[in-house]
Amino acid sequence: LYPKLISSLSSSFTSAELNQQQDNPEHHLLHAMRRHILVCHLPLIILLSSSLSSSCRSDHQIQIQALVQFKASLIDPLDNLQSWTTNATTSPCSYLGVQCDPVTGTVTEISLASMNLSGRISPAIGALAALTRLDLGDNTISGGVPPELSNCTQLQFLNLSCNGLTGELPNLSAKLAALDTLDVANNYLSGRFPAWVGNLSGLVILAVGENSYDRGETPPSIGNLKKLTHLYLSSCYLTGEIPESIFGLTALRTLDMSKNYLTGGIPAAIGNLCELWSIQLYSNNLTGELPPELGKLTGLRELDVSGNKLSGEIPASLAVLRNFEVIHLQWNNLSGPIPAAWGELRFLKRFAVYENNFSGEFPANFGRFSPLYGIDISENAFSGPFPRYLCHGKNLQYLLTIGNSFSGELPEEYSACHHLVIFRVHGNTLTGNLPAWVWGQQSAEIIDVSNNGFTGRISPAISKAQRLKELWLHNNRLDGEIPREIGRLWRLKKLYLSNNSFSGVIPPEIGNLSKLTELTLGGNMLTGWL
Repeated sequence: LYPKLISSLSSSFTSAELNQQQDNPEHHLLHAMRRHILVCHLPLIILLSSSLSSSCRSDHQIQIQALVQFKASLIDPLDNLQSWTTNATTSPCSYLGVQCDPVTGTVTEISLASMNLSGRISPAIGALAALTRLDLGDNTISGGVPPELSNCTQLQFLNLSCNGLTGELPNLSAKLAALDTLDVANNYLSGRFPAWVGNLSGLVILAVGENSYDRGETPPSIGNLKKLTHLYLSSCYLTGEIPESIFGLTALRTLDMSKNYLTGGIPAAIGNLCELWSIQLYSNNLTGELPPELGKLTGLRELDVSGNKLSGEIPASLAVLRNFEVIHLQWNNLSGPIPAAWGELRFLKRFAVYENNFSGEFPANFGRFSPLYGIDISENAFSGPFPRYLCHGKNLQYLLTIGNSFSGELPEEYSACHHLVIFRVHGNTLTGNLPAWVWGQQSAEIIDVSNNGFTGRISPAISKAQRLKELWLHNNRLDGEIPREIGRLWRLKKLYLSNNSFSGVIPPEIGNLSKLTELTLGGNMLTGWL
């Protein structure tokens, strides 16, 4: 206001106008009147200027005081907040992790994630009314969430995840209408599940999981959040069925309700969520079959429904989805064959279907076109030849086929597999010589080929497996001497060689394996002592 007032008054006294009017008889009277007007308004101008300047100083001081109190409630062992001083010449905008509005200078952001902070969140945070972003994630801050946070009415982003916060989450919905991200996951929050989050209609990301709420059903009010793209309700002690209202959230990309006590089936309405790329429903008590409507989710990348009581076969509609990166179906009662079309997947990294009732031959091309990282198909009834292409992408680290009926020899294609950490084919009907590639696995921690019909000898190349902790060779038809090189596997904890046809003297080097806790040698033709 006052700059405009000065401008309007001073515009009447340009030198050009005075020169034109100096010979005018009325000039002196008009000039005197204008001088009177200006002089009369000067006290008002000075007062306004002083008032606004004082107000700016006051706001500046309030911000500094609030930030200093906020800092005082935290424990900062790495001294990350040393720039947060009360020095009168220091602007809070220069504090580490603080951002300000470039025009007004008011504090708008505090970002202190992953700074090893502990202590508590001070109620003084509520004095920062212009705050739009508060990120304290991945620290060890404890205590409660201050209700004064609701005074930060401009807040859009709130991340308090991965701390040690306790108590009940205060209702922040009345004043935080601008909030689009709320993440308080991985704390120790208790009390009732915060059903009031359903009033935050602008939310795009909601993560309140991994806390200690009272058991109760999922509030239908979650269905009010029509803008939601990511919903994380893992480990919230939720009971009952998945509410139908959730399947009206058509913008959802991630649905995570894992590690709860959910019952009933997976509703067919899940097919309405056409934007979904991740479904995490593992570790619940879900029953029934996989709904064919899952086939409508053409962008689906991750499907994890493991650890439930699902039954039936994999629906044909699901077999045609092409963007899978993760498929986890383990610990269910699913049956039938694995779809042959899944052998054509090009992005699959992790595949786990262990402890089900799947049967038939495993898809011949499985892994041929995808960068498989881990596969576990143990404890099913698969038969036929051992899958040939699981390591075709040369990324495979975990290969487990325990307790099936695969037959024949291990394919030579695995000779290009140099990153195996766990290799377990225990309990099949595999035969033939153990190929050389088994022994030279430099990354291997567990090699388990037990309970098969393998022949041949232990290669001295086993000494290359310096990370090996467990070697399971028992119940095969292996023969020859046990190589001395086995004594170089200094990390070895378990060595099972029983029930083969090994002969010769027990190598004394086995006595050098100081970490060895389990050793079986019986059922061979060995001599000597350890």
